[in-house]
Amino acid sequence: MRWAIDNGWSVPPICKLARVESLDLSNVKIVGGDFHQQQLQTELNKEANLQRLCMITAEELEGQTVLFTGSVFQMHGATHYLNNNYGISAVEVWGTQPEEERNEALRKFKSQEAQVLVNCQVVAVGFDYPPTATLVLGRPTRSRSFWLQCVGRATRPLPGTVDYAGSTPEGRIARIANSSKRHFKIVDCTTGSVDHSIITAIDMFVSDGEVKERIKKAAHEKPLTPEEIAELAAQETAKIAAAQQIEEMRRATQGRGQGAVRTEDIDIRFQGKRSPGTYRNPLRGKFHHWPMNKLPDFYIRWGTKNTNGWVRQLFVREEMRREKQTA
Repeated sequence: MRWAIDNGWSVPPICKLARVESLDLSNVKIVGGDFHQQQLQTELNKEANLQRLCMITAEELEGQTVLFTGSVFQMHGATHYLNNNYGISAVEVWGTQPEEERNEALRKFKSQEAQVLVNCQVVAVGFDYPPTATLVLGRPTRSRSFWLQCVGRATRPLPGTVDYAGSTPEGRIARIANSSKRHFKIVDCTTGSVDHSIITAIDMFVSDGEVKERIKKAAHEKPLTPEEIAELAAQETAKIAAAQQIEEMRRATQGRGQGAVRTEDIDIRFQGKRSPGTYRNPLRGKFHHWPMNKLPDFYIRWGTKNTNGWVRQLFVREEMRREKQTA
């Protein structure tokens, strides 16, 4: 995918992670390298997860959008809510759907009568509609190949953009950048805890595990291009390297630090409340910002007679504190 982008055969994506806070895959078993289908469907079919998926789709869709679901129940629910609750025209396709019905749904999507195509493992392979601009991956996966098959539905440039005589990588990239499909969007739906085992766009562009988890946080805030992902990866790698260097220096350091340690005692309680002695003198001059308990007696007496308002109250309370201590 990276090679195809760099050589101008593929439209570059922007990648965003969207948390489904109520989605919990911690108890879903792994079979054949991916989530157990039945257990995954049980979790995805929960009403809270379905509602959140529709909210994400409504928020993130740009242009013609394909929403991938993990079960026929989830697909039917999402289609219903998008049409009836969000005012977004959506059609659906699934494996055992009558052929005429499926063809009609695809026709409406390709003619843009419907903006969202909700599917359950039908268009993941073999579906070719280059104007597809947004992919919402509502079916979490641990499989890189399945993720790539889904994402491949939107990587194609518009017809006539790169298929011309004498094309070069630079020319193809320039023509994609100047076309009406300069990029497409991938929205990976993740668990509330950003489950490390789920394959997302970040996993496809970053290899270092520790760096990957830091970049995932950034991708929740805004869409990231592969270039931005690479830049963040470099920055995070540098931070980790710097932290490791400091740790190495600590391990090599011997002996104690040198210099004087300055401390001061503060009376912090006064009649069950914060002591007036802990407050700082607000008046300008020689004793500005000194703790009240460090000010000379003559200055305190002067303050009670020559100030007003809350400042005078500060001096009066400090004078009372001192009288109580000497009583």
